[in-house]
Amino acid sequence: MKLLRVMLKDLRLIGRDRSALVSMLIVPVIVIVVVAETTGGSGTKGIVLPVVNEDEGPVANVLIKTLGEHLNVRVVDRATAERLVAVENKAAAMLVMPAGMSKRYLTEKPSTIELLTDPSQWTELEAIKVVFLLADRDAASLGDPFSENLLEIKERSLTGSRIELTHIEQNLPGFTVMFVLLNLVFSVAFAMRDEETWGTTRRLSIAPVSAATILGGKLLARLVVGTAQLLILLGFAHVAYGMSLGRSPLSLLVVAVVIVFSLACVALIIAALARTREQIIPVGMSAVFILAALGGCWWPVYSQPTWMQAMGQFVNTTWSMFAIQDVMFRDKNLLQILPTLLLLLGYGIASFIVGSRFFRYSEA
Repeated sequence: MKLLRVMLKDLRLIGRDRSALVSMLIVPVIVIVVVAETTGGSGTKGIVLPVVNEDEGPVANVLIKTLGEHLNVRVVDRATAERLVAVENKAAAMLVMPAGMSKRYLTEKPSTIELLTDPSQWTELEAIKVVFLLADRDAASLGDPFSENLLEIKERSLTGSRIELTHIEQNLPGFTVMFVLLNLVFSVAFAMRDEETWGTTRRLSIAPVSAATILGGKLLARLVVGTAQLLILLGFAHVAYGMSLGRSPLSLLVVAVVIVFSLACVALIIAALARTREQIIPVGMSAVFILAALGGCWWPVYSQPTWMQAMGQFVNTTWSMFAIQDVMFRDKNLLQILPTLLLLLGYGIASFIVGSRFFRYSEA
């Protein structure tokens, strides 16, 4: 009987926080929907492959038709194709079919097709190579180009000196960004709520400083810790597994600071949404999972439905991934990635304004 009374008492206490109960059910549903929609994307048809058709002959037309059955083939000029791959990073590779290819093929003379790649988009690139194998098989069964081995594909990186990345380089940056965000969300949210328990908020309320100054100071501390965490994790991968950190340590440091600043300010918004300690874990986990999924930290963006890819352009994890890959794997300098850094800084400032406006201590 006493056991039941204790149980009923705790159930009444749990029932008082209705927001936490709703979060316990709604939040997992949101995450499940995001994961289900992502894994149910359009497959390789969502991969953009710019094709520069300098040949414009029958052989090129057969190749474009065969590749178009599996990929989102776009026939464009060379400048547009290079921009999609090297500048906008919307395509993992571009294909250049040289002039006179069809004539050489018809006279049984070999030709070389250029595959200019962005190795940082390793998953999409591997899928494209698999599609080439399928095109080879399909063309061979029809007596088309690849069947006579008259076409050779020459691969070259368009964004750096390397044509492929290691397994660690392919996966670790995304998980590193996710773990830093996870640490920031929980450390900021729990620290704010712990101050209510310790009575710190009452002392701060009579201090001659503004609320924005207090929140800003606390986030600066998290910025130092988060930046150190990000650099240590990347440094560990470099020492233990030989992962490239790029050509400029200064560029990597600046990128790390800007990324963590943007993530820390977003963590303040999440802390504002979690009104009690009980809400921090479900709200925080759901926010981190959704931002990681939309930002490409877990899986390639092309596997997502179009509407999710569009949403990904509005989350800072997407641009954080662009910035860190640009410096580490695409050999870009700070000037080249300045627009991305400014976007992340603006995102962070806007997030801080929103977070400081809506954050309230529950005792207030």
